[in-house]
Amino acid sequence: LAGRYLERRARERTAAATAQLVNLLPASCLRLSADGQSERILLSELRVGDHVLVHPGAILPADGKILDGQSSIDESLLTGEYLPQARRPGDAVTAGTLNVEGALTVQVLALGQDTRLSAIVRLLDRAQAEKPRLAEIADRAAQWFLLLSLVAAAVIGLIWWELDSSRAFWIVLAMLVATCPCALSLATPTALTAATGTLHKLGLLLTRGHVLEGLNQIDTVIFDKTGTLTEGRLALRSIRPLSALDSDQCLSLAAALENRSEHPIARAFGRAPLAAEEVHSTPGLGLEGLVGERRLRIGQPGFVCALSDAAVPVMPDEAGQWLLLGDNRGPLAWFVLDDRLRSDAPALLAACKARGWRTLLLSGDSSPMVASVAFELGIDEARGGLRPDDKLQVLQQLHKEGRKVLMLGDGVNDVPVLAAADISVAMGSATDLAKTSADAVLLSNRLDALVQAFSLARRTRRVIIENLLWAGLYNGLMLPFAALGWITPVWAAVGMSISSLTVVLNALRLTRLPSVPATSATPQTRPLPA
Repeated sequence: LAGRYLERRARERTAAATAQLVNLLPASCLRLSADGQSERILLSELRVGDHVLVHPGAILPADGKILDGQSSIDESLLTGEYLPQARRPGDAVTAGTLNVEGALTVQVLALGQDTRLSAIVRLLDRAQAEKPRLAEIADRAAQWFLLLSLVAAAVIGLIWWELDSSRAFWIVLAMLVATCPCALSLATPTALTAATGTLHKLGLLLTRGHVLEGLNQIDTVIFDKTGTLTEGRLALRSIRPLSALDSDQCLSLAAALENRSEHPIARAFGRAPLAAEEVHSTPGLGLEGLVGERRLRIGQPGFVCALSDAAVPVMPDEAGQWLLLGDNRGPLAWFVLDDRLRSDAPALLAACKARGWRTLLLSGDSSPMVASVAFELGIDEARGGLRPDDKLQVLQQLHKEGRKVLMLGDGVNDVPVLAAADISVAMGSATDLAKTSADAVLLSNRLDALVQAFSLARRTRRVIIENLLWAGLYNGLMLPFAALGWITPVWAAVGMSISSLTVVLNALRLTRLPSVPATSATPQTRPLPA
């Protein structure tokens, strides 16, 4: 009953989180009439073919095609990537994504169950339905042993009733006490409970009981990139001045422009000591504005150099997101930004390699950064530009090959794979739906906790085997001794208690924290390779 109750609670949490995903859609939207007038209507009144007006900062209500306007769309819900993507007339947009910059007129092409957002929910439901359930071997063994013990006690009782009826009752009682499968039933749950508590101290919260057992069967690991192996946010790595201004002066001018933008890139420039005026954003190209008497542009090289009609400077041969700053006299400086690898990511990949596991990087990011991260960490295979259903197809192919897969991710786009993987771990900074769909949550966001979990899983398996062997040996020896009348009920009770205590004490060895390599409490991040 307790197991069924916990299972039902888990399903209820998943259903609630799935409902939150659907609730990302707005309750109402602005529909355009034939004469161009906008009218706010409920989402349920919207029809395929309608034209809707989506202002900056608004959520797109349906899948559709842009008819008018340019903007950047935050598609992190679907791809997991934090950088908004430039969209122009004719481009497709998806329900539930965020319009970042400019107003858009969108023709509705799909609603309700036909949207990509609803497809993610259906993938989640299907993946969870296909998830394998591991049998509780120890409990089944205890049930069979108890049944055999009762049958044996009845047979031995009848025999002793014929031989010496005065001793029959006490011998049967001694048999029942001595062969009570307490130690056998405690062998697995006590070890799992102790190991689960230890992992919680390390910052890894197990939400399903099969994780520790399943980690010993894993032979393939799938990683998400953004927010998992990397921090998931851009950081300013270096400044390359191209004029008489030094790095600090160029940074002040760039920050003044970027502080007036809602684009995620702007966060990398920090607070600005100067104020910019008349700032205008050109989606997909950059920003233009006045800082004092100087008109500036920052963004794509061609866009910036068009202000001064200067030649585009040669972009440095270095990986990262390059932005050019310039004024009406010419280019001023290059800025390079990138996402940063977590400092403990190499240790995690090394642990996977040491165990002979195959490693894959599946990302919604279509930039060369995917290959750069894979090369830096020595990942066997990397694929970029994948949608949630693409990732699920890769996982299903691995299952057809007979592989046991561990998935590590953090976004809504990872949810179907997290739900379908043999073992799934969500980052502590992940979305609620990702954490609910996963088998474990890395609360600390420290990847080295997974390395310790791998070692602890092996120790737990060893302790469980030791407990089962001891409990089986004890019960197997006590049964014939009690049947021969060599053991009294009192000594049988003492032996049973000692056997159970031995199993518990052996399991408590798992409460000792695994050895941890010397690292700082807060991992220091480092930039991706050039």
